Amino acid sequence: MSANTKWILRRNKNSHLSKSEYQSLKNQMTGELKLGSRTAEILINRGLTSVVETQRYLNPTLNDLHDPFLFDDMNKVVDRIAKAKESSEKICLYGDYDADGTTGVSILLNFLKSNGFDVSYFIPNRLITGYGLHVDPLLEIINRGVGLLITVDNGISANEQIDFCNLHNLDVIVTDHHECHGNLPAAFGIINPKLPGSSYPFKELCGAGVAFKLIQALSIRLRLNYDLQSAVECVALATVADLVPLQNENRSLVSLGLEYLNADPRNPGIRALIEVSELTQLKAWHFGFVLGPKINAAGRLGEADRIVDLLTGSDSLKLRELAEFLSEENRKRQDLESDILTDALAQVESQELFKDDIIIVAGENWHSGVIGIVASRIQEKYYRPVIVISVAEEVGKASCRSIEGFNIFEALKSCGEYFSSYGGHEQAAGFSVKAENIDTITEKIKNYGETVGIKKHLIKKIPYDAIIESREVTWELFNDCSDFEPCGIGNPGVQFVINNPEIVSMGTMGKDNNHLRLSLKSDLRGVAFGFGDFYNGQSELAANGYQGVELLCRLDANEYRGDKTLQLLIKDIRQNPIWDSETAMFLVKAIVRSENPKQEIDLVTHDINPGDLCLLRDTIKDVYVLLNNSRTSGIPIQLGKKIAISPFHFLMACETLREAGLIAYRVKNGLVFSKIIETREKKDIQNTKLMIKLGKMISE
Repeated sequence: MSANTKWILRRNKNSHLSKSEYQSLKNQMTGELKLGSRTAEILINRGLTSVVETQRYLNPTLNDLHDPFLFDDMNKVVDRIAKAKESSEKICLYGDYDADGTTGVSILLNFLKSNGFDVSYFIPNRLITGYGLHVDPLLEIINRGVGLLITVDNGISANEQIDFCNLHNLDVIVTDHHECHGNLPAAFGIINPKLPGSSYPFKELCGAGVAFKLIQALSIRLRLNYDLQSAVECVALATVADLVPLQNENRSLVSLGLEYLNADPRNPGIRALIEVSELTQLKAWHFGFVLGPKINAAGRLGEADRIVDLLTGSDSLKLRELAEFLSEENRKRQDLESDILTDALAQVESQELFKDDIIIVAGENWHSGVIGIVASRIQEKYYRPVIVISVAEEVGKASCRSIEGFNIFEALKSCGEYFSSYGGHEQAAGFSVKAENIDTITEKIKNYGETVGIKKHLIKKIPYDAIIESREVTWELFNDCSDFEPCGIGNPGVQFVINNPEIVSMGTMGKDNNHLRLSLKSDLRGVAFGFGDFYNGQSELAANGYQGVELLCRLDANEYRGDKTLQLLIKDIRQNPIWDSETAMFLVKAIVRSENPKQEIDLVTHDINPGDLCLLRDTIKDVYVLLNNSRTSGIPIQLGKKIAISPFHFLMACETLREAGLIAYRVKNGLVFSKIIETREKKDIQNTKLMIKLGKMISE
């Protein structure tokens, strides 16, 4: 099992349903929608409450999208843009350099240009200008005679810059999705689902998604045409790349975008990027881990305009060149990232920063375009909130990545007066700070963490949907799990726990033997990337036939030379604690001596499922027979491959038999030595004090 992890059964969001209501809903899903029993259970546990809602979840359509005029300022924003069209007023789109911002600018630029608006765009250079609105480029825009500025994926915290625009008679419409803090800017209109008191029903659109809602509104009110498929393809990519939850509208947009792209891509730039990436069948994770990084790389390295050229162009040869350029930029980004990550990890290890609740590292002239990715890598390795600061010319620029339960944006707000600028949301943020203040903000951010009880969040929770048997792993279940796509943040892929699978063999693979492979008795194979050490440290486990091993996994289809097989993609692997001899002895001793064992044993801390402690009468009977057949020799607590009884159940059965007056026993050097006590008196094993105590412990 990975360090600092805990497996958690996903909380049943329909726990309020009675047993009969739950069963009725399940029957409707399996009957009317032809779903498997296990799939229906997972859908209900994830919060779906009707056949209609489930149908909509499994088959998203454009009808799922909300009315764009539910945004409070949408009417006046549309009227202002219509006025600009009537008077041939110049419009400028002011975007952001990441995949979300550049994609949002691209779809809005395409729409406005194709409908005769006088429109241009500006995207700040990450390395020169930095994020958000800045006075110098704004002054250039004003001097070009622009009368209307529309921000994309920024602007909600640009109060001073928008005041500057107002002084120069430049109207500003803010379209953004970032958190609002403090007073809102004095913009002509603001389209942001996170506005306090907003009546828009979904708060988690990305920046390109907000731009898309503006396009929807303009096309409805002004009766303008637009390429819906191309826009949805772009928004789908941006939604996944920007790490917003795949729920509600976002899930519908991503699902439709994938459907379009897998059938016949409309946007020629995305088509070129797919071809260069040598992809055939797209899934949501390709947006996040293949296409998105190529687009983000350009912005990170100061070439964000190339993204707009790619997504708005039509010349196939030029688009192919652009796509290849972006792939090369991504390779450069990967090299930079690798160098900085090596330096940052060396700092973490040498200074033992991994012992801190929040890891903060700083380096001279680290490339500010890749420190966000470096922060993510460090967060993944240590499961701590991470802040990576690049210091140049007495100024530090930082990227922050957090963990579930800890709001990094609120942590920054706690010392906001020390920043030149800052912004972001719960899981990711950034700031600029004078180098002289880095020590101060480091102390204050760590103090904030202590104040809000960060330690309770430092154990990574790995959720699973159900516990299944190996025999349940079928193509039918795999196909049902595929219906949960597109998966990602907010709509995770279906994960199962398989307890005590019958493992036939286990070994390592890969250049450095850092990956794990295993085969099950049912002719099923599994792979666990990065878990080679589990095999290398488990010689005793192998000797006992891998008994007690538990797998947390997803179902996966593996294709090799035209042959398609079902396999387990293992996300975590562990030995159930009750199969560990020392843990078993500790548990049994605590249960025997304590009147209330649950007060003495924290099952959560030991990661023990109470149900696993259940001791069956047949198990006690089997142990008695085993002891009776081995009167002259000791029996190992670990019974070996042929006997599927855990050390806990073996020792607990011995204690129960001792209390009943059927045996005497002792443990020495891992062996159980016993003596059978002959008696004709009938013993009620189930009603011994120990069995009653254990039953209460499990049921409470």
